[in-house]
Amino acid sequence: MRKTVLVPVEKMLCDAHIARDGSEEAATETLSLGARTWDLCLEHNAAFARYLVDALGTGVHDAAEPVPVPVAEPAPESVTVAVAESQTQVEAETEPEPVPSVMIAGEVPGYDWETARAAVRNLGYQVVGRADESTVLLILGEGGERNGMKLRDASEHGIPCMDVREPGRFKSAVCAGEFVGGDPLPGPAKVGPKAMSERERNRAVRAWARTNGYEVPTKGRIPMHVRHAFELTHRDAPEGKAAAA
Repeated sequence: MRKTVLVPVEKMLCDAHIARDGSEEAATETLSLGARTWDLCLEHNAAFARYLVDALGTGVHDAAEPVPVPVAEPAPESVTVAVAESQTQVEAETEPEPVPSVMIAGEVPGYDWETARAAVRNLGYQVVGRADESTVLLILGEGGERNGMKLRDASEHGIPCMDVREPGRFKSAVCAGEFVGGDPLPGPAKVGPKAMSERERNRAVRAWARTNGYEVPTKGRIPMHVRHAFELTHRDAPEGKAAAA
């Protein structure tokens, strides 16, 4: 009579596989550090050996049992050069082109300060106070001849001028979607020693406006219609009388 006897076989599993994802991989090696012992597969045994060699050195058994440490082979030079050229090309393609900019000197008839600049920005331009490499046009409004800084910038950099002091000129350019230069560039106006400064003129305009029933802010831009009313009232008055009005 034949008798079958089942003998339990203990299977050692890799502790690293179990800890990583719960998978079961047969252990073939044992790693001991002090009182702790881990059962490892061949892959994890080599991995931990490389880590310990990097961290602690090869130890006292260098000559007897050298631990092989695989060295990553460098990528072929041609591949490295190709990757670098590809990155340079991508950077060049994604670099944005500079946005053309415009200077505005003076007040644009029919527009307040912010509305005029918003109209320029809506056509794809920046509005700058001083000319730079991106500046393509000077828009000359009322009183723009008193802004010597912008006029000198336009002259020195060869920036064309668009004179919008004529009513409707600026609005026509906005409706056409294009600003075109080519108008004569005036020289900076010479201001005599007795002429009012811009701050003094603004103070005089505010005082006159409040006396005559206009609402003006205490700071910031004075509305264009208030300025026009003041200029019409004091057109023939010298600067000193205008300041006292």
